[in-house]
Amino acid sequence: MTLTSEVFPETPGVAVPHPNSIAARAEALRPFVCSSSHGSLDADWVHVAGTLDIATTPQLERTLRESHARLVVLDMRDLTFMDCAGVHTIVNASVGARREGRRLVLVRGIPQVDNVFALTGHDDVVEIGDVDPSHPFAPDGSPLLRIAEEALVP
Repeated sequence: MTLTSEVFPETPGVAVPHPNSIAARAEALRPFVCSSSHGSLDADWVHVAGTLDIATTPQLERTLRESHARLVVLDMRDLTFMDCAGVHTIVNASVGARREGRRLVLVRGIPQVDNVFALTGHDDVVEIGDVDPSHPFAPDGSPLLRIAEEALVP
């Protein structure tokens, strides 16, 4: 069996799987990974990667529930897929954090993941920010997250 790939002109010599190939589908289904680290200023950074769906949301729920920091940053840049179970988990965690006087802030993911919040009408319920590409780190080396005009250093 041969895997189809394309070479894109903007990345000379780099083979990228064709979107409909088995390799591309396998990459989209890579396992879910959820990790957490405690940052400065009573903040936690939770990183998720892979597929967030009904089978993997319990792991994210557990990780978010175990964090008691005033600020929790959920880094979604490496998610490849999220279904409504993932949206439900994140929205519930965000509402619960606000109720407890805390914040859950999302780092914007790929458009397909990011758009799920808009399509389900929850984009106004969650705080979504971006890592500033021109200044991705604060002076102490922590990631710098921008939400509207606010700069957060978790």
